[in-house]
Amino acid sequence: MALAHDYVRSNGLDALTMRRLAVAADVTPGALYKHFRDRKDLQRAMSDAIYATIDLSDIDTANPSIDNVKTCCERMRRAMLAFRDGGRIVAGSYAPLSATLNLSATLMTLLHAVTAPEHSPGQLAAVLRSYTTGFVIDEQAYLELSGTDEWDSLVQQIAANGHHRPTEADDLIAILTGDRNRRFDTGLDMILTGLVQASLAPPT
Repeated sequence: MALAHDYVRSNGLDALTMRRLAVAADVTPGALYKHFRDRKDLQRAMSDAIYATIDLSDIDTANPSIDNVKTCCERMRRAMLAFRDGGRIVAGSYAPLSATLNLSATLMTLLHAVTAPEHSPGQLAAVLRSYTTGFVIDEQAYLELSGTDEWDSLVQQIAANGHHRPTEADDLIAILTGDRNRRFDTGLDMILTGLVQASLAPPT
């Protein structure tokens, strides 16, 4: 998996194919197909390798809390950010592999204890995963565009296309160019408030 992630770090996820990875690994494509059925199967393993970097050992599922739920999501985000295109690799991979299942089980155990009775822990878990992954995809797209000096020109096109963006606009541009850690945490609180038991709701 390290070689696959190294390839993506150098070339981006869109460039990854089984054949190109085989060339980079100096093996035949057939050698890769002994381990992975296709590129989707490879991506599932790459996704699980990302989740394998998350340390859950200090999360006490016997004493569940909203803070522990947020910690899971924050660590998911940090893990994806540590890999180029990490958000895109994870999104839609549906990897039934060890690290992914361990993270899912931990999050579900916490949510079963803290979710308000009228809401579904499973659906809340799906919302949190989608929010976290989507936030990272937007972050990494911004960081890539900023790193290639494309971001500013794209933002300038808003005015060029006849749309006025107020300087105080609280939009995705403001979120991505501001304190993303704070914005991410605020988003978690917005999701959890009202969906968890009142005595466990995040402070306002």
